[in-house]
Amino acid sequence: MVNLGDTDLPLDTGVPGVFLSPPGFERVVDLLRAGVAALAADEPFQRLIIPPVISRATIERAGYVQAFPNLLGTVHGYGGTPSGWSRLKPLVEQGGEWYAQQQIGDLVLLPAACYPVYATIAGQTLDDAAKVTVEASCFRQEATSEPGRLRSFRMLELVTVATEEHCLKWRAARLEQVEGWFTDLGLDVSVEIADDPFFGAGRKVYQAAQRMQELKWELRVPVTDGTVQAVASANYHKEHFGDIFGITAGGEPAHTSCVAFGLERLAFALIARHGKDSTQWPAEVLAALGGGHA
Repeated sequence: MVNLGDTDLPLDTGVPGVFLSPPGFERVVDLLRAGVAALAADEPFQRLIIPPVISRATIERAGYVQAFPNLLGTVHGYGGTPSGWSRLKPLVEQGGEWYAQQQIGDLVLLPAACYPVYATIAGQTLDDAAKVTVEASCFRQEATSEPGRLRSFRMLELVTVATEEHCLKWRAARLEQVEGWFTDLGLDVSVEIADDPFFGAGRKVYQAAQRMQELKWELRVPVTDGTVQAVASANYHKEHFGDIFGITAGGEPAHTSCVAFGLERLAFALIARHGKDSTQWPAEVLAALGGGHA
């Protein structure tokens, strides 16, 4: 049998911010899914599994390109002729720019799991709050040598679309709930006001406004020795997506809130705290992860 190395920890691919997930690590991710499902059991969420790509038009419409062009991964393809490719093909072996004639397509890599939800219910009038759980493999071009800061990662979200009053109360309740859950998991959690990494001119203004309005809260825990990172966030977007996608609630543009979990980062945090063999974790921790049944 081939030796894949340690099957409880992520395997290096040689590419920064991208790793392979072996069985032991994947069991921790499955436990986290079960734990989040238990948290969400008190509301009638509809569940969606999201593909790792999304319409480029949707991301442009949502404002992501204007705000975070440096993080977005685009999908390109060769649109030329066979004879044109025959001239470019030798460049593959030569290490040349065989991709020089690649053209951007109608898809981009998904930067956050919640965007397809807003596009799916575009133009609708909501009589009741929409509540959706989503999971997706996401991509952001932000890899560093810092553990847990990945380019390819999985995001699990609870999303609601409704009135302003509902979204604010919902986010506050979920934030408190998740903080308590992390404590039950034995994690040293802090809840901090935060902002998004806007790019370019106006960045500081946008970030200051985000903080002043308390639109984003992060839950931060140690993911390795000496490294504390946000492993979840609770976000309120006001009527931003309701306006853009023509969604109404209560006779006005709908408001949106979401709670997002970074599954790999949370898995790193649990392994750092309790060890890489999840079958040996404390009973109370496994109980907080849906009873330990992955």
